[in-house]
Order: sequence, then structure tokens, then C-alpha cells
Amino acid sequence: MREIFGSRDGSMVGHYQSILEEASIPCFIRNEHAASLSELQGPAFYPVLCVDDEFYDAAMALLQPYYEAGRSKEPGSDWICPQCRETVPSSFDSCWNCQYDQSEETVLV
Repeated sequence: MREIFGSRDGSMVGHYQSILEEASIPCFIRNEHAASLSELQGPAFYPVLCVDDEFYDAAMALLQPYYEAGRSKEPGSDWICPQCRETVPSSFDSCWNCQYDQSEETVLV
């Protein structure tokens, strides 16, 4: 089993899970309900999308374009919020429209 994506935003993890399932790549979310069971809110409790080792490369290749769509390509440039698709100034760590926090998202490689 390998972890490929974790985020405080469980809906984003679920979205990526749906993309993998649509491509018939078996996957599951670890810690799917952990945040609701504890008052501790740290990365150790974030939902994490996992796949078996044999599907890792295919899963990463499939998700990479979706992940990069929400990230700036160049430092100091504006970014597109992956949650609501609004353009956000580079000086913002969170989306001004939906409060999506890009600093809380992690891709595990």
C-alpha cells in the first residue's frame, strides 16, 4: 500500500478517489473519519488516498494533471483554486472565495 494524496479537505481526497475508481484503479481513503473522532486537527489525522504498490505509477500519472491544475507553475504567479476554480493572487495561501487552504494539501511520493 502507498499513500498518494492527503489533505485536510476530505472532499478533495474523495474527488481524487472518484477519478481513480472511474479508471478502475482500486483505492481507499485512510483516516476518512479520523478528524471527527478527535479534537486534534493535525496532518496525522487528515484523510489520505492510498493504492496498492502495483497501481501507484498509474494512479500518480492519472492524478498529476488534476493536482497541477490547482498549483502555480512559477513562484510568485497567481494560482487556480482546485475547489472553486477562482483565480487567487500569489500572495494568498487560501482562496478568497471558498477559503480553500493550499498549504494544508500534501502529495505523498
